[in-house]
Amino acid sequence: MECNLSLAEFQSGKMFDSNRKFIHKTGNRFKLFPFVTQPNSVPVEDLSQLVGTFLCKIEGKKPYKIAVSELVAELKQETDIEAGQEQLFYETVKQLFFTSNEQLRPLNLQMLSHIHHKEVSEEKVADYLVDVLGNKDNLKRMVTNAKTRELAASNVFERLVLKYLKSSDEKNTDDIPYYGVVTSLTEVFESDFKYILSNQNRVREYLVTLLELYFFSYTAQTSLQLDRFLDGERSTNIPLYFCLDWEKTSQSRQCFTDGWQRLQYSVEKMFAHVVTLEILNHTEPGSERFDYIALKKYLDENPEKEIDVAQTIDELTSLYRQSITDCVEMSELKKENDEDQVLASLKFLFASVKCQFENTVRARAYNSYAGKYESFCHKYLKSRGRSGLMLSLSEETLIFLTKISIKDNKQMRLKDVFDEFERRGVFLDDISKQQVTSYYEKLNLIEKKSDSGDAKYVKRIL
Repeated sequence: MECNLSLAEFQSGKMFDSNRKFIHKTGNRFKLFPFVTQPNSVPVEDLSQLVGTFLCKIEGKKPYKIAVSELVAELKQETDIEAGQEQLFYETVKQLFFTSNEQLRPLNLQMLSHIHHKEVSEEKVADYLVDVLGNKDNLKRMVTNAKTRELAASNVFERLVLKYLKSSDEKNTDDIPYYGVVTSLTEVFESDFKYILSNQNRVREYLVTLLELYFFSYTAQTSLQLDRFLDGERSTNIPLYFCLDWEKTSQSRQCFTDGWQRLQYSVEKMFAHVVTLEILNHTEPGSERFDYIALKKYLDENPEKEIDVAQTIDELTSLYRQSITDCVEMSELKKENDEDQVLASLKFLFASVKCQFENTVRARAYNSYAGKYESFCHKYLKSRGRSGLMLSLSEETLIFLTKISIKDNKQMRLKDVFDEFERRGVFLDDISKQQVTSYYEKLNLIEKKSDSGDAKYVKRIL
């Protein structure tokens, strides 16, 4: 791996407009999150409309739209219809396979793939999820196998309909993929995705819920790891504590100190990291894209490069600071003295970016970027009076987490269930764990092998 930072590439890059004015344009050298800075753009708060796009992008396909009239015309060629029954046939097809607004019903994965996203922002999120959640070849194989199973289980009429749902290969573009910062969720997402796809009822009931959980968890873990700069760890989840909707909480609990408070602090700085990494990834031809963690690995393997890298970051920072002429607060920033020269240079660049956003008219765009994700997070937030918002699990989310943790096993140790929650980025303190245990007992899901806590097992939820 090469990380040859280049001042010349930065000077001639797209972060400067034709008048050589710096414009904070991102996504040309490095793509981190699928959000935008436009305050008037609508945030994506529900992933149900983009699931079809997500599936298509996994397979590299672009579905053709089909109207009721088109499908009926195709079906008539292979179906014997009694004279005078044409309108009845039309209404039957419409009722069975289309919604009231003439969108295909998501009766199976193939039909679900033909449900189009409505907003560009939804397509961005679909691209993001495909790029960062799992190995694309593995995901494609899972989708293909699931569609094959569904086709074999379909009735004759459904198979006939599926025959006329066409698609083409998605065209290759020059767009770079989103960079995967954390890998801690990859294995467990692929396992959960395979489990959901293995049953049509699960697909209908839980596929959207699965994508929403991992959209939240991956973005949260990435935000937290970015704040650790060179000390980030791809394969480790940073504890993020939830409480339960129905339990009492206090400000001394971890669900307050190490929950939304911790995450919100990181989320607010998202766009500063996006800009910092865009600047750093102006490199010489032949260099690979990198984040802070990859930069640390490169320096560990090439310690003789540390002085050069720190110096180039300082040069990039100097040019950036000279380009910002409307932020007097930036002049008050001082570079920290640190034995790690690269870390000191890196933090000074980041602090400069963050400072100008917080103290200029660009604050609105800066806050809007983070606000897009914060709007989605409300799906997992609950107001707790004077304590403010806390990350919270509803009964439905708890049941879902339990199902994907135990899967088809007959039962699982209670301790292992909580470990499985943590693999998905959901941490609970001892008080919340006791609340979950009581909830399981109420549903008769706990089986005790002895009086020991370790000997409690949670039965599979059918």
